[in-house]
Amino acid sequence: MHPHQDGAMWNLRQWNSHSQRLVTGLSMAIPVALLLLFGPFWSWCLVVTLMTGVSLWEYQRMTFPEETPQTWRAFFIATGLIFPAAAALGETVGLHCALVLSLFAGFLCLLFLSPEDPGGIRRLSQFSLGWLYIPYLLSYILLVGQDAAGSTWIFFTLLVMAASDAGAFYTGKHLGRHKLYERVSPKKTVEGSLGGLLASMLVGALFARLFIDTPGFAEVFFFSGFLALVGQMGDLMESLVKRLCGKKDSSELLPGHGGLLDRLDSLFFAFPTTYLFLQWVVDRGLP
Repeated sequence: MHPHQDGAMWNLRQWNSHSQRLVTGLSMAIPVALLLLFGPFWSWCLVVTLMTGVSLWEYQRMTFPEETPQTWRAFFIATGLIFPAAAALGETVGLHCALVLSLFAGFLCLLFLSPEDPGGIRRLSQFSLGWLYIPYLLSYILLVGQDAAGSTWIFFTLLVMAASDAGAFYTGKHLGRHKLYERVSPKKTVEGSLGGLLASMLVGALFARLFIDTPGFAEVFFFSGFLALVGQMGDLMESLVKRLCGKKDSSELLPGHGGLLDRLDSLFFAFPTTYLFLQWVVDRGLP
């Protein structure tokens, strides 16, 4: 084999997008599955903190003006890392305290470091949206993880989202005819969306039959579809952010997927939804 051909074989970025997507997805899914099955809670905290830091870095690359000083960029990321630590140590109360603390710290820096900067309020608004969108929502993974059956529900949420993504991708590829929301995401189709919802409901129901005792089969079946719908809306919302910022991907970190934000977009609102489902339906035993 020619040396250049051999090198291309192992260069993932030279493969077609489908192969890149599959290999990258498996390389992420396998460690996550092992972590959920065998990893202690502190290892989940480290993973969520790492995801938070990378996602905040991608977010500020997309949305912050180029002239934003590096000190402010570092402050934005460092403050965002408080959220998963607070959720791990203080659960819901800790997470809400981190939200208040981040806003207070932002105003404090604005007050003493740049009180005459006319762009200060705009910058703080961008910071606050980033903190609320990324570390606050991602920290719900740790809140779910502290439930008695936390690892099961985290695995359930990831599996339903993966089924929705795969179902939408392959259904849309082979049967997609009608655009879902072309102004925001031109490649998504109505048929793909419906395929994703159906796949998520079937996979969620099967998982519930095998591994979840309560709530009942019907509740989990319909909740899986609702969770997938929330995930699809989260995907569209991140696509909207990229479109408004003039970006195709949040970064080039993951071959076939773009950036980490592009991979996590459907999860941001999914885990808070699962957490509320556990609080309102499972733990209270509501019908």
